[in-house]
Amino acid sequence: MKLKISIIIATFNSGKTLKQTLDSIRYQTYKNIELIIIDGLSSDDTLDIIKEYSDVVTKCISEKDSGIYEAFNKGIKIATGDYICFIGSDDCYIDYNVFENIIVDFNSSCDMFSYPIVCIDEESGNEYVHSNNITKEDILTGNMLPHPGIFVKTQIMKKYMFNEKNKIISDYEFLLRYLIDGGVIEYHDYSVAYFSNSGVSNSMFNSELWKSGILEHLILYKNLELEQKYFFKYLNQVFKYEDIESIKYLVMLLMKRILKKFKLINIIKRLIRINKKHRCGLKYCRWCDRYGE
Repeated sequence: MKLKISIIIATFNSGKTLKQTLDSIRYQTYKNIELIIIDGLSSDDTLDIIKEYSDVVTKCISEKDSGIYEAFNKGIKIATGDYICFIGSDDCYIDYNVFENIIVDFNSSCDMFSYPIVCIDEESGNEYVHSNNITKEDILTGNMLPHPGIFVKTQIMKKYMFNEKNKIISDYEFLLRYLIDGGVIEYHDYSVAYFSNSGVSNSMFNSELWKSGILEHLILYKNLELEQKYFFKYLNQVFKYEDIESIKYLVMLLMKRILKKFKLINIIKRLIRINKKHRCGLKYCRWCDRYGE
């Protein structure tokens, strides 16, 4: 009997990007897929798009929730697949053979499988691979595996769930608790999803969300009784990254002012648009300006 995969998507006013996500699922060659969408009472055309893809959407719940982790937990509770995975409503799978290719890996007795993803900048269309090549030590110090590239046995997800008290690190908390309890991850090196990198994380330094992330890490490390060195290593990484991003921001700001002064900004934008790196074979792709058959 073929293994069933449950895909969980949390949506809220996702009308601008959701079609691409669902389209990448509709044409998968592996068909034993359960698609669960948990919507937070969208007011745009999200629910209309979901109806348009009723042939591939197995279950849809639309009601108010406290955020993405409550939405994920709702999906986990009703999932009936052998494995669970999550994908964002502005992301999509990399081709139509993703599940056909990875299902052979699940013959292993392992409970969790990890794959790289490809991050795409929404403005430039440039892409890079977000590697999953990290160690347990890396994870202990705050590094996270690419979430859309994680596939977990359903019984494991139902055991741990996501901590709904957190604003931003519950996927990390789940991973950390799983590893501390002796969980094993099987790593593979082929990318499975395109991830929209909108730059939100780069703009959150010193914001309330940024402060929440640090506080949530501190509470988590304390609750798990981890050695203090791991929290300090995490902080060191955070502030190093902030310094690098601050320098990058100042350089970009200076470049924009120079280009604007010499009226070159529109030419540069057109060149970036023409020479963007992303190319794919999907029927529907906003980065390729291709919108179905």
